[in-house]
Amino acid sequence: MQCSGHHAIIFGCSGINGWSLVNQLLSDYPSPSTFSKVTAVANRAFTHDEAKWPTDDRLQIVSGVDLLVGEDAALQTTLTEKIPSVETISHVYYAAYRASDIPADECRLNKEMLRAAVQALETLSPKLSFVTLITGTKAYGVYLLDKFPFRGQTPLREDLPRVPAEYAKDLFYYHQVDLLHDLSANKTWSWCEVRPDVIVGVAPFGNANCMAQTMGIYLSLYRTLCGPNARVPFPGNTKSWNLQSTDSNQDIIARFCIHASLQPREKVHTLAFNIADSAKPVAWSERWPALAAWFGLEGTGPEEGSLHPTEYVERNWGEMQRLCKERGLREDVVYRSMHNTGARMGSLRLMDFDRPFDLGRARALGFTEEMGTGESWGLAFERVRELGVIL
Repeated sequence: MQCSGHHAIIFGCSGINGWSLVNQLLSDYPSPSTFSKVTAVANRAFTHDEAKWPTDDRLQIVSGVDLLVGEDAALQTTLTEKIPSVETISHVYYAAYRASDIPADECRLNKEMLRAAVQALETLSPKLSFVTLITGTKAYGVYLLDKFPFRGQTPLREDLPRVPAEYAKDLFYYHQVDLLHDLSANKTWSWCEVRPDVIVGVAPFGNANCMAQTMGIYLSLYRTLCGPNARVPFPGNTKSWNLQSTDSNQDIIARFCIHASLQPREKVHTLAFNIADSAKPVAWSERWPALAAWFGLEGTGPEEGSLHPTEYVERNWGEMQRLCKERGLREDVVYRSMHNTGARMGSLRLMDFDRPFDLGRARALGFTEEMGTGESWGLAFERVRELGVIL
């Protein structure tokens, strides 16, 4: 079999997007001959068994790479020593992230990481041809809640303006996008930005913003304590029950990223692309019964006094610990899953606006794959179960 010679590198491969990108590339998307090498890069150390990727001779796992090492020469040396055939890398899929509670620091850190990665590969690989940056729906200001600037302007389109400057300065996505504009000027390589909304998926190492993992633990415990076919009220409010949005499964995101990176430069360079499971928006009134049904429960509407998933697990933590010991579940991962930023799940109670995506730009690029709500969340729950954190 002849290979094209494409060599993909995935930064942030232990995260929810990076993991799926590696998984899809090794699952021969879009074809077995598209990529001859796949390099998965992370700061943390892990093994192939922990990653749960397909066994494949094309894969090389490179851990212990700190993009904030501080000196470009040091990073280049590290990449050269750790990555065989670094000079053949052609496609960069960037999903790395460094969190900070201080917005200015978060902007600085994440901009610097991206700069270091791209400029190192510019130097090391003459075959560099494409960089894909994954951002998200924060680009439209959904995190601003009551100050969300695009109420009534849905579906959200990529050509909407940035949020007001007073907020834009603290959103690291914008800093990264501006950086890529600067770095790519007069260069032969191209880039694009991919924007998902709530990501439906999981990473084997846990994830700080994984709603599927947190929700899976909650619904699994609820079924165990209340029995099959029990009624489980939606843990949000009446307003959020009817709001429209578009989920983004991690596999759909990964497949689109790969698809976009293989298109002609004039169709993708410097453009942002929304991506979601379907162009048809979904409300929790449709989503919640599907999620509950996967666990053999009856998902019903919101009720006064219903506990938030994290509150429910916390109140029943002793029972959860007992079940972890009896069933061999990973108590440490369960605990982290209920005490991270993703566990807050602001879309359940805090947002009071519709935010569906317009997918016209992705569709015009020839990407038409879709997933139904039950299929998307069911796949994520299967993966959560494989991790040993739900019953």
